[in-house]
Amino acid sequence: MACSRGRYFALCAAALCWLGAAASAQMRIGADELSLHAAPYSPSAAGTIRTEVELVEVPAVVRDSKGTAVPGLRREDFEVFDEGKKQKISAFSVETLSRPAAAVETGLGAPSGKATPQAKPETPKRYVALVLDDLNTDFASLRRGKTAAEKFVAEGLAPGDMVGVFTTALSQSVRFTADVPALGAAIEAVTPHARYSDDLYTCPVIRAYEAYLIANHLDNELLKAKAAEMARCAHMSNMDSAMRATESKAEAIWENVRNNTGDTLRSIASIVGAMGAMPGQRLVLLTTGGFVSGGEEAELQRLTTAALHGGVVISALDLRGLYVLIPGGDAGTPKWARGMHPAEIQVQARVEDAKDDGLAVLATGTGGRFIHNNNDLAEGLRRLGAVPEFLYVLGFVPSDAVRNGKYHELKVRLIGGRHGSVEARMGYYAPTKEPADDSARRGERDRILTGGESPDDVAARVAAEPGSSDTGPRVVTKAWIDVSRLNFGNKKDRRTQRLTVIAALFDAAGNFVVGRQAEAELALKNGSFEALSAAGLTVSLSLHAASGSYRLRVLVEEGLTGKRTAVGRALELH
Repeated sequence: MACSRGRYFALCAAALCWLGAAASAQMRIGADELSLHAAPYSPSAAGTIRTEVELVEVPAVVRDSKGTAVPGLRREDFEVFDEGKKQKISAFSVETLSRPAAAVETGLGAPSGKATPQAKPETPKRYVALVLDDLNTDFASLRRGKTAAEKFVAEGLAPGDMVGVFTTALSQSVRFTADVPALGAAIEAVTPHARYSDDLYTCPVIRAYEAYLIANHLDNELLKAKAAEMARCAHMSNMDSAMRATESKAEAIWENVRNNTGDTLRSIASIVGAMGAMPGQRLVLLTTGGFVSGGEEAELQRLTTAALHGGVVISALDLRGLYVLIPGGDAGTPKWARGMHPAEIQVQARVEDAKDDGLAVLATGTGGRFIHNNNDLAEGLRRLGAVPEFLYVLGFVPSDAVRNGKYHELKVRLIGGRHGSVEARMGYYAPTKEPADDSARRGERDRILTGGESPDDVAARVAAEPGSSDTGPRVVTKAWIDVSRLNFGNKKDRRTQRLTVIAALFDAAGNFVVGRQAEAELALKNGSFEALSAAGLTVSLSLHAASGSYRLRVLVEEGLTGKRTAVGRALELH
C-alpha cells in the first residue's frame, strides 16, 4: 500500500505510514492532533549502539599527499583529544572497505610445480544510494546536480556497482541496478519539492539561520535589528510591538525549517537502515543545497552512529558551488531590506555556512567526504564515489563524562613520525540525563523484546508480511490499535496519549539484527477521536534484512500508563 504525499504523511521516507479504514477521515486530522517520528531501534542489551557517554567512536580516514587512504596504522599511531584533553583509546578497529582484486593462486599438488589457476573469487558488489535532495534544493541547483549525477552513473561506476536513485521528499528509488539508461531516467524524473526557502521579499527578511538564532534566544541584538526592519517595512511606530511580531515570525519560520530538516534526516536514516543489511560496500552520495541543522544534533548523532555500525559511508556534495554574499543585498533586494545593522553583518557569513554543518557532521562521522565551494559538480561526485579503502575506528570512554547535553570538540592527530592528513569526526554531543522512570521504561521494553514475554494489555493486533522491495528482502509489520480502548489524558479540549511501536528482527541464535521504532503523539479533538475510534489506527514499519530465518518481535506501548502488548513469530525472508 503506497503512502500518500499529504502533509500529515510526510514520513513515508522513513518506511512508516499511518493507515486505516477511514483514510479520508484521518487526512482531515490536523498536524497538531497527530504527529509522529521514526528512527532506527537497537536494544541496549545488544550493544550495537551505545550511548556516547559510555563509548565515543571516532571514525578516521588518513590520506597521503595524493589523497589515497593510508593502510597499516595501529592504535598507538593515533591520539584523540576531547575538548583539548587527551583520551585513552580503549577500542580500535580497522574497516577494510576495498574490493579485493581477483586472484590467481598456486594449487596444492599441481603437477610439475606449475601454478594452477583457481576460480576467481566473486567480487563483492558495491551499493551506492544516489540521494538527490529535492527538499532543500532550488530548481537551478537541482538541475546542475542531476547533470552531474547522470555523468556519474554513465562514467563513474566500476564493474559490479549497483546504484539506486533516492530523493528526500518522496524517497522513491529505482531498483538497485547497473542499468545506466534506467538510472538516467530516474534522475531526470526528480523535481524540487521545497517546503521552505529564504524568501527575500517578506517583511522583515528572516533567513533560516537567523530564525534559529532568534527563536532560540541566541542573539538578542539580531532580534532588535530585525524588529527595526519590521518597523520600517510594516510602518509600525511601537517598537515593543515590532519586537513581538518579529519574534513570532522567527518562531514560525524556525518551526517550518526544523520540521523540514527533521524530515530530511529521517529520509536519509531510512536509506541508511535499508542499506545496512546489504553485502559489500555501502555508500550514500548525498547531493543537496544544504539545510540548517541547529537543534537536530541528537538526530545527527543517531544517524551517524547507525551508519557507522551499519558499515554505511555517507558523503555529501553541496550543489550551491561557489557563492558570494553581497552585504546589504543586491539590486533585487527590496529597498526597505537594504543596508545591514552590525548585528546582521556578524551573522551574514553563517547564514549560508550553517547549511553545511550537518553535512560535515555526517561525512566526517562515517568516514565519508564533504565537498563544497566547488563548481565542478561532476568531478566532485567522481571523487566522492571513491570510497576510502581503509577506515580506522577509534573508541574512548570520556574521562569526567557528564550527561549535560553539551557539545564536545574532538581532535585526532598522528604521532610517532606518521604523516598524512586526518579526516575524523569533529565532535559529539553528550547525552542529557535521562529521567530514571524513562530509563527504566526503555530498559523494560528492551527486556521484553529480546526475551519471550508477551504481555497483552493494549488493544492491538499485529500482522507481518514478508516480501521484497527495491533494496532486497523485507518484512512489513502492521500494528492495528483500537483507539477507543486507549487510556487518554485530558489537556483543555484534547485527548492526549503517546504511543510507541517497535519492530525488531533477531537471528536464529537470538542476536539482534535490525529494528525500527515509531513514536506517535496524539492530542485529539472530539471529532478526530470519534473518527479514529471507528476506524482504528495502524502503524506500519518496514524491516530490511538479508535472506534467512528470523524471529520477529513487535511491541506496542501506551506512554501514559506504560501498558504493553508484545507478540513474536518466526519468519523466513527470501
